Amino acid sequence: MRLHIRHETTYTYESPVRNSIQYIRLTPRNTPQQRIFEWHLDIPGETSEMIDGYGNPVTVMTLKKAFPSITLVAEGIVDLTGKPLTKDDSPFPPEVFLCDTPLTEVDNDLKAFAEQYSPNKRSLLRLMKHLREHIAFTPGATNVTHTAAEAFKLGAGVCQDHTHIFIACCRYIGVPARYVSGYIHSVSDDHVATHAWAEVWLGSNWQTFDVVNTLNVAESHLKLAVGLDYLDVAPVRGMRSGGGTEHMQTRAWVTEAAQAQ
Repeated sequence: MRLHIRHETTYTYESPVRNSIQYIRLTPRNTPQQRIFEWHLDIPGETSEMIDGYGNPVTVMTLKKAFPSITLVAEGIVDLTGKPLTKDDSPFPPEVFLCDTPLTEVDNDLKAFAEQYSPNKRSLLRLMKHLREHIAFTPGATNVTHTAAEAFKLGAGVCQDHTHIFIACCRYIGVPARYVSGYIHSVSDDHVATHAWAEVWLGSNWQTFDVVNTLNVAESHLKLAVGLDYLDVAPVRGMRSGGGTEHMQTRAWVTEAAQAQ
């Protein structure tokens, strides 16, 4: 499947920002599952490229003059091959992804929930299904600061929350799990194009667990970045001077390339 992706993000501020440095993770890498046919970023300021500790491509953007807003555009064409995930592709051993973070720590309720499951694929598929039933997909119910335990108690959230909770449960029962950011193609106009899901280390390779869609395959998923939690893969994260309150608006479109033409 060949997909066309366009992702626009605009930040506006109460007053002009004087200096800014941002780390942008909006560039996918070539893997056996995805071949990047064409990709570019349209962003202001000076840029440089680096690879972070997880192997994710990162564009570093610096702005040194005053500005009232920033618009970032990522766009490209990608072929999804439909191949299963390969063996370990991380600079770290899988056991690194057993580490808890503030966003994925378990409380007593999450521990009790996770203890119903075992560290094998069949049981984790059950965990994914039951978690999706327990946590209603409710845009606006949470934000990026909500932890897995908070979203679990609330019983509502978005793909970020479903993924954090699933990862927290996996790590608690001894299964390495990592957070994945990216895009998903859907025929439904109501489906959110930006997405998050988990990858779990079982046996000798990583496997996909998309909790929101209860999928164990990633045939329609374009991966951007992996990490321990959302903060490791946030599309834009950095520091600025001035600006006051920040407002963000983001839109993304994922369509079959033939349609996009």
